[in-house]
Amino acid sequence: MNLDKKILRKELKEKRRKIEEKEEKSHQIFHNLQKLTIWKNAKIINTYVSLEDEVDTRFIIYHGLIEGKRIFCPIIVKDDLKFGEIFSFNDLKKGPLGILQPEKPTIVKHFDLIIVPGIAFDKRGYRIGYGKGYYDKFLNKMKETIKIGLTFDDLLFEELPYEDHDQKVDIVITEKRIIKT
Repeated sequence: MNLDKKILRKELKEKRRKIEEKEEKSHQIFHNLQKLTIWKNAKIINTYVSLEDEVDTRFIIYHGLIEGKRIFCPIIVKDDLKFGEIFSFNDLKKGPLGILQPEKPTIVKHFDLIIVPGIAFDKRGYRIGYGKGYYDKFLNKMKETIKIGLTFDDLLFEELPYEDHDQKVDIVITEKRIIKT
């Protein structure tokens, strides 16, 4: 891994930690997502379960379930991502890294929409992830699916460094704007 990217990741995590009113901003990000036709039409959604400082995805999961959408969340299995369907928050248990995840993977061949985690995003759709490459490998197989990155406006940049294997998202949503990349 690029040392500069590792240092940048650490600095961006610290910047994200200091952002205030995360819950209110997360709620506004969800409202911006709800405006999109892709959200309205999506029946099968893949979303991460947020960690403490991330954009809170509970709104997405909750409203998706209420609206009758099928919700799938990641399960970390060794060096790979699998996905399990959930029907309520009770279906999420702490995994090996302390991240809430479904207990069992579900075979699914298609997602209508993928909500991608990241520490920061740029206006071209590149992101600084967590450095493990799980999502880049997964997204590389999902070329036809719309991918959306959620971030706080303070963590949206003109350009971030990227490598050949890094996968872009199609749309970046903050509490202030929606950017099609």
